[in-house]
Amino acid sequence: MKIVIIQLINYTLSFVMWMILGRIILSLILGGRQNFVTALFAKITDPAYRITQRILPFAKGGWVPFFTIVLIIIIRLAIIIIFQPGTRR
Repeated sequence: MKIVIIQLINYTLSFVMWMILGRIILSLILGGRQNFVTALFAKITDPAYRITQRILPFAKGGWVPFFTIVLIIIIRLAIIIIFQPGTRR
């Protein structure tokens, strides 16, 4: 059961990371215009941005997505290293 929860957390973090990348690409393509899809991406990624800005108060403007992705990668790596499949704890 524990491995299922760990995998769910890992997949959720992966999903948020890809949503951030999608939001970046959409903003480059659409030039900042708002529509339903961009609003959906914003609704999903904004909570992660707020957490990043609380953890790293110097993260402002266009650097917030970068630092958010870096934090997600660090957390995912930590989860993989700590809860390696095949190791019993």
